Amino acid sequence: MSPKSNLIAVAVSALLAAPLAAPVYAQADLQTQPVAAEAIETKIEGEVMVVNPDTRLMTLKTADGSYEVLHVPPEVKRLDEIKIGDMVSITETTTALIELQTGRDAGAMGAEGETEVEAEPGEKPAGTITDELTLYGKIVGVDKAAGTVTIKGAETTRVFPVQDQALLDELKVGDGVVAKFRNVISGEVTVK
Repeated sequence: MSPKSNLIAVAVSALLAAPLAAPVYAQADLQTQPVAAEAIETKIEGEVMVVNPDTRLMTLKTADGSYEVLHVPPEVKRLDEIKIGDMVSITETTTALIELQTGRDAGAMGAEGETEVEAEPGEKPAGTITDELTLYGKIVGVDKAAGTVTIKGAETTRVFPVQDQALLDELKVGDGVVAKFRNVISGEVTVK
């Protein structure tokens, strides 16, 4: 695991338990420094073999002959228009940006998020679902000898290893950790 991936894992694990509530803090003395960014894209394409609007499950047969069962989110409003034999193409892109915040006002805790749905007009369902989530936590311990950092989220405090000594040297008790996630799912149904 790369040091940047390690930091992303640290921030995600420590902050995921945060309830959805915007942190409250003044930003009079706050500096933000991006320390890691990562993007992952996955794509699945296949022929619809089964679609059940009641359970919101759809089975696709991919080009290699394997089957994928997908749970279709409730934001997809035209699921009943997808038929056996239709072709489905879905792309999911997840990005993460981890930032350190320093200064007197660093270290607020909480989370805020929103979901946006954009349906595209057409004969068959198509569109995009975008989820954005920002998590806020605080560094409460740095052990350079052990190579660990302790991060407190809104509901949990955890200790994590940091493999990059240079990054570990930058971390200080009281610094804030902000993890920004964006997940975009784009889908299109076409007739075979």
